[in-house]
Amino acid sequence: MTDQLKRKRSRVACAPCRERKRKCNGGDPCTTCLEWGYDCCYGTPASLKKQKNSNPSIPTSSASPGRPPDSDALDSLPQTSAPDPHRITRSLEANSGAAFVRNLGLKVDSSNAPRLNLFGWNIGERRLPSGLGNGAVSALPIVDILSRDDMKALAGIYFAKVDPCYGFIDSRQFYERLDERWRSPLSSGVYDSVLAGVAALGSLFSHRIIDVTELLLVESARSILELNNRGGLPCFDTATGWTLRVVYMRMTASPHSTWIASATLMHLVEALGLHLESAGETILSRRVHCSPDIRRRLVGVARHLNMWVSYDLGLTRVIVWNDQCLAPAAKPGDYTTELLGLLPVSASLGPEKSPDDRDLEASLRAILDGRHTQPPSVMAQCNLALCLLRRLLVMNASTSSAVKERVLALFRRALQGARSMAMNCCPWHHMANVPFQIIGVLLDMDTRASLALLPEAMQTLKFVASTYDTDTMREAYSTACLLVRLYQRRRQEDVDMLSGLVSTHQQPDPEVPAEQTGASREEISWLEDLVAEMPSLQGINLYESLDDDVMNLFPTNL
Repeated sequence: MTDQLKRKRSRVACAPCRERKRKCNGGDPCTTCLEWGYDCCYGTPASLKKQKNSNPSIPTSSASPGRPPDSDALDSLPQTSAPDPHRITRSLEANSGAAFVRNLGLKVDSSNAPRLNLFGWNIGERRLPSGLGNGAVSALPIVDILSRDDMKALAGIYFAKVDPCYGFIDSRQFYERLDERWRSPLSSGVYDSVLAGVAALGSLFSHRIIDVTELLLVESARSILELNNRGGLPCFDTATGWTLRVVYMRMTASPHSTWIASATLMHLVEALGLHLESAGETILSRRVHCSPDIRRRLVGVARHLNMWVSYDLGLTRVIVWNDQCLAPAAKPGDYTTELLGLLPVSASLGPEKSPDDRDLEASLRAILDGRHTQPPSVMAQCNLALCLLRRLLVMNASTSSAVKERVLALFRRALQGARSMAMNCCPWHHMANVPFQIIGVLLDMDTRASLALLPEAMQTLKFVASTYDTDTMREAYSTACLLVRLYQRRRQEDVDMLSGLVSTHQQPDPEVPAEQTGASREEISWLEDLVAEMPSLQGINLYESLDDDVMNLFPTNL
């Protein structure tokens, strides 16, 4: 085999595949990184150092006068281009639903476009009814806020409604530690943040209007976690408490505060080494006592939350280096793995990636092929499809009619899921966000089929806003109405322009020739010629031999 063929077949593996000793196809990103959600990159400092030491053409002992040592060697190294800040900005904006809605409004009516905001990002801040006050509350021990029976009742709601989608807590161990905590009411610890977080989410999923107990639970969990951050080493209970806090914030808090909390959670994951499959990967990581499946589930949920909050805001996400965390195992009655199965495609939308329209449509097809059974999982599937579709629309890329039909079918399932969530007091964050984003995408698609789905989307958002009557939901619904009005006004202007054009260039209707009731002698002269050429027909009166139906075709003067 020649050297030329050898060079053609050689391929440089990316850094994650090289570290894990896995097969790499050299793509950007490669197949392995795309499948597992790794941050695919090439040319790490370690590889450059190896190249420098093994290349005899690079001087190592001398430098030119007036230049720093090794400057000649640096000149001979391959130069990597700096990332394009404009491309990264465009990618961040492409992932953000806020930027898409703003650009849609500017395109329709720049003077009345909605402001840059994540409308309907969640149901909004939970506030007490007027007259009950919404001031600061003191942090109390969990045993002073709830009785054991009340705690178990709220935990039952959590494990029935939240845990099937975000299943990162072992229910058996949870109830054991719950009983232990109430048997020893003075032995508080960081696990109280887990108890309070579970109870707060149980209250959120059982009461449409917040009460004082829920406020006390949220404040208790927050106080414990922040005190633990200021002193002492983190533990797995700390990470669990922070995950519950970020889940609650994603459904009720502002986007920026949730983004900061999700970043803190990801740093805790890295500090504890939860992303590592082997305890001996680094001397800095601490040994965590929990089942591997629970650990993988927590890391997956943390990555999911931080990734999508970052995408929504157009901000950077926390990427943990040397992330080896495997996918968790599926369990009956649990659809956490459905949600986490979306992570590889989600990671491929990062601003450091450069997918073209074919890659985006292929990813969209893969998402549409996924099987999602429960409303929260369907909404997450639809949210990812919306992001892919927004990016295709921004690129003015054409999408096949078959894909568009499947997208609209997914939209219908998501709208049905949003209504089901509102009726069953399950305020998942996508309950408001997805219907609002669907409205924007339907307007931008601007087809007969997409506009036909618009009434259902508007009615769904109105229903959610009336069920959870918050400032956030009222603003989301009014903004959706504004977008529709702007679009209708633009269409009316187009119709008026065309009507004026038609009236200016009005032409008389073309004359329609009168219908002829009979055939002339010239038109049937060929029959006379035929009779003349056939001796057997001579002597026959042609017109008397024709039946009445045929004679009706002839003029009466024949």
